[in-house]
Amino acid sequence: MLSPEVLAEQVMGYVVWAAELIPTLKPSPDKPFSLAILPQGPHFYTWLLQAAGYLLLDNQKKKIVIISQQSHATKDILLDNTSYGPIFGQTWKNPTTKTKALASQLGAKISTEKHTSLSEQMNFQLPFLRTITESDEIIHMSIGDNIGIIKTNKVICRINKIFKEYNIVILTNIELSKPAKSKKSDEQTQIAKIIQKASVSTPLLTIFQKILSSQKKKPEIVAYVNPGDFGKTWSLTTRYICAVW
Repeated sequence: MLSPEVLAEQVMGYVVWAAELIPTLKPSPDKPFSLAILPQGPHFYTWLLQAAGYLLLDNQKKKIVIISQQSHATKDILLDNTSYGPIFGQTWKNPTTKTKALASQLGAKISTEKHTSLSEQMNFQLPFLRTITESDEIIHMSIGDNIGIIKTNKVICRINKIFKEYNIVILTNIELSKPAKSKKSDEQTQIAKIIQKASVSTPLLTIFQKILSSQKKKPEIVAYVNPGDFGKTWSLTTRYICAVW
């Protein structure tokens, strides 16, 4: 297991690589991005997408909300209560009173040591948060597949209230309806339709879409990965994307 500092140094390499491979990787100074969809993993070939996404977020905001997916409690929202760090001297731990208050507002449960996937997900995000965004406050909530529309709407309502203060990162992979050999441009069009069309069966995408519902600007797909490009079978339907708004 690599130390957090070694991971952070590797992240800096991905930052340089992302800037070189994606010439348009420059946030707009008058309207920086505050919302991103990034892969939930596997990390060994999606870190470039994560570096691109974090680089494009509003670097004036020092608070961030990470929304991931979990299978521990499929009908619940789990609010991460873990203490993270230190990475280069930085630690993250929200006060218990604040965590309990937010859990009450969302109808969420507070995580325990048995919810191991939450800490695993965050440990891969922390080097990016420390070296790129320099976030000093992190809220991590993890969504079950079947939380239902009421709890989904509570998350959306809360995000809308704090959107001016926080960057929002949604960790999720994109599933195509069926495998197909197609041009990269055609597949990117299909992915764009998926992330803009609400579906109750995909709560994380629903959250992303509802946040955008009152906005006229469409999300921008910066880059995506087809596992088939790495020697995997073309029949796989999973795609990993970096999309921002």
